Amino acid sequence: MSKLTYKDLLLSFPEYLILIKVKLLGINYDRTLNDNRKFLRRYGLVELSPHFKNRCRISDNGKMYLRYRSRSFWKFVIPTIISIIALFGGYDVYTNPVLKELLESIASLFAHIMGSLGIGT
Repeated sequence: MSKLTYKDLLLSFPEYLILIKVKLLGINYDRTLNDNRKFLRRYGLVELSPHFKNRCRISDNGKMYLRYRSRSFWKFVIPTIISIIALFGGYDVYTNPVLKELLESIASLFAHIMGSLGIGT
């Protein structure tokens, strides 16, 4: 087992989906020997379940990787959406009162989410 941390990992999208599936459903220990799932044991993303015989569950390293990946996704998406909303404002879309109120509430929502994630300030 290698000593990589969750920040050092860069899993492909199919590997990421397999990791999410393991988190939700678990996986049989024998299936981790499959070529598509060897990365789970190699990077220490799964461990044997103490409750079920011959089953694997996601390890702490795997949980931290999923948390890290989710946080980095939101760090990209939220500023992008706010920029799109600002772009609408540049084209006088705010002259429609309903659309103006909707876009302002969305911008406020994302500003609060960014503040809670510690992004931007």
